[in-house]
Amino acid sequence: METRSLNEFTRFVEREIEPAIVEIGKLAEKSRKHLQKLVYTNVVDRFDSMIDQLILDNCRAPELIDAAETDMKSQVTEAELLKLLMESTNLESAIDKRLKVSIGNTILRKRHSIKLQKVFEVFQPEQRAVKHPRVNIPNGKIIEKVTPQKKLKIPYSICGYADWVYSRRNSIVHGAGSSSFLENDRKQLKKLYDREPTKTFKIGLGSIQTTSNFYKEVSRILKQ
Repeated sequence: METRSLNEFTRFVEREIEPAIVEIGKLAEKSRKHLQKLVYTNVVDRFDSMIDQLILDNCRAPELIDAAETDMKSQVTEAELLKLLMESTNLESAIDKRLKVSIGNTILRKRHSIKLQKVFEVFQPEQRAVKHPRVNIPNGKIIEKVTPQKKLKIPYSICGYADWVYSRRNSIVHGAGSSSFLENDRKQLKKLYDREPTKTFKIGLGSIQTTSNFYKEVSRILKQ
């Protein structure tokens, strides 16, 4: 399996995000708010991009081919096949090119947590990432088992927590910096992970650190 993008993401967190947390912490609280949201969305976007790249880099994994096959139903004419081969240096690269197009039309258009779920199916299918409560909410660490608190409306599974984190990013990016969850994200969290979060949230330095911890843990597990 190709894991280069995982290593690059971990280096990004350690070299860019963690030093930024320290520097922002030196500012007065009133001056931090906008910067905190910028850094938060930056690390979430980079993780999402890393997931996309990881999927593309491993496009030949059977689990990805099976998921992308809905885009590969049409018949290929002799002329199209010839053109595809002529545009590629060899047959192997021609296959990869077609697979990546199909994956881009299917898997990469899925919800963030669904893409992460697919990555776990490829790299660590035994990790129980979808339903099992494994995220220690206060610090973002992933452990073998967590006892969820009923009053805390956050998904405790790896994919569920990732969805919750990305939903906060959606509110900031698509809600003009809002600290209120988009209604569709709340519905999806309830549907997929049986947790409907509170309508509002707050992004602070702790949010960035916890999210960074969580993403580094995910990357560590996927590289095992």
